[in-house]
Order: sequence, then structure tokens, then C-alpha cells
Amino acid sequence: MAKISGTLDLNCTFSEEYKFTTYTVVFSLVFIFGLVGNAGALYVFFKLSVKNRLSTIFLIHLSASDLVFILTLPARVAFYLSQSGKAELSPTSSATLLSLACRFSAFFFYIGMYCSIMFLTALSVCRYLVLAGYVRLQNRQACRRAHIACAVIWAVILGGNILYIAVTSGFSMQTAGCLEPRGKSSWGLLYRLNLLVLVSCFVLPLAVVLVCYSLMIRHVLRAHEGQRRRDVALICLVLLIFCVCFLPYHVQRTLHLHYVVHERPTCQLLDRLQKTVVVTLCFAAFNSCLDPLIFLYVGHGFIPALKRLIAQKENVDRLLLDPEDGRGQI
Repeated sequence: MAKISGTLDLNCTFSEEYKFTTYTVVFSLVFIFGLVGNAGALYVFFKLSVKNRLSTIFLIHLSASDLVFILTLPARVAFYLSQSGKAELSPTSSATLLSLACRFSAFFFYIGMYCSIMFLTALSVCRYLVLAGYVRLQNRQACRRAHIACAVIWAVILGGNILYIAVTSGFSMQTAGCLEPRGKSSWGLLYRLNLLVLVSCFVLPLAVVLVCYSLMIRHVLRAHEGQRRRDVALICLVLLIFCVCFLPYHVQRTLHLHYVVHERPTCQLLDRLQKTVVVTLCFAAFNSCLDPLIFLYVGHGFIPALKRLIAQKENVDRLLLDPEDGRGQI
């Protein structure tokens, strides 16, 4: 049971068993499928002979940003298992260590999510510029600028998150929580930070994506069938990721903080808000499993390279199973 008090002059007690169970299951699945999809995508990309294409550059960084989050999920799962009582812990030291590990994972969740948003936005801008004829996919100068843009994105997002930790270091955190503030001043500061991040890291990128895709439509209609199919797939997948993974999370987080800071919600409303946090956070994490689908449609040479790697593996397996067949080919 979790007790929420001291923030709104309320004394609410909620059961959090559902939260720990849901997070454990969902994050475990995201870790498995996200790791396979993104690690496999990076492996294929580095086997490609055309790594210096604009879209490939952004896709490699997109996959890397997903892995940054995915590789910290075991720490978060361990924390939730400990909270649900399914993992044996020695008293205080282990509980504190797991809580810190969970906060570490939450830190990289924000890095991974906002880097993903920025790389998806950059990919959309890149696709429009190529279709409109402003740049070429293998233009050296454009590729150099793409590498610089990716480095800037990493630096800004990482720096912003470090600044967030510095600003919120004085938060009164719940002892056994995972980045869960306690006290009205902590919630108020978090609300103001949320508005800044909401506008700069979600609303503006989404607006850029929508403008790019609106401008792309007439170019897509004139493209040949194969190219048209890839561009339509890119538009649909990116909008799906924004609408399903990122939009609900940012809307819920903003409304939640607004009610906590500016309204006087009842315990029943707070309980509902806590439940929607779980749902939207799981959808946001699921983004790491959807991004590899973009590689299949947008990554130039990705599918042929994947087929070659599969064929090579099948040949190796066949030689191992039938050595005489291998000697016959020498």
C-alpha cells in the first residue's frame, strides 16, 4: 500500500500492487523485444556498405537511443519486483540501492524518449528535404551536417537531463520511490519544468513533423510505387508512434501535475491519475519496440542486407549439419 500525504492536505492510501506487477511484465517484454529488434537493427546497419546515407545516420542514432533506455530496464524491473515482494532483499542497503538503480533507469528513460522524438523529427525533415530535391541522400556535406545534428541532439538532451537532476536534487523524494516527489514545492517545480519540456521537446517537434508531412504529400503522390509505399509507411509509423506512445504520456503527465499543484483533487481522482500514469508510461516505453519497424521500410538497403545475413547463416548451418556437402563445394 502507498500513502500519499503532505502534498494536498490529503491522507490517501492506495494499493500499488497492480503498478509493480504491470511494470514488471511490460518492461520485461519491452526489454526482450526491444533489445532483439534494436540490437539486430544496429548489427544489420553496420553490415551495410551505405552507412553514410542521411536516413541511415538518423536511424542508427534512433536505435542507439532506444538501447540506452532498454539496457537499464533490468534495474527497474528488479526494483518493482522488490516492491511487490517477489524478490528477497536484505534490509536497508539493498532497498536503497534498488531505489537508486530505478532512478538511474528513469533518468535514461527520459534520455531515450526525447532523443527518439528528436531523431524521428530529424528523419522526417530529412525525408522532406530529399523528396523536395533540396539535398541528396549521399551528399557528403549533408551527411556531415547530419552527424553534427545528431551529436547536438545527444548533447542537448543529455545536458538537459543532467540539469534536471541538478535542479531537482533538493526534492523531498519518497524514500522507497522511483523519482516520486513529495511536498508541494517539489511538485510545483516539477510542473514548471514539465511545461518547458512539453513545449520544447514534444509540441515543437510534433509541429515540425506535421508540417513536413503536409509538405511531403504532393511529392509522395508523384513518386513511383515503391518509393511511395516507403514514404507512406514512414508517415504512418512516425505518426503512430507520436500519437500512441508520446502524446498520451505528455497529456497525462501535464494534467496530473496540474491537478496536484493547482487543484484540490479527491483521493478517488488521485487514484485514477496514478492508474493512468501506469498505462501511459507503458505505452511510452513500447516506443522502443516500434522503432525497428521504421528500419524495415525506410532503411536503404536494410531488407536486402538482412536477407543476405539470413542466407549466410543458413549456409553456415547447412555446412555444419552436412560437412560432406561443404567439402564438395571446395
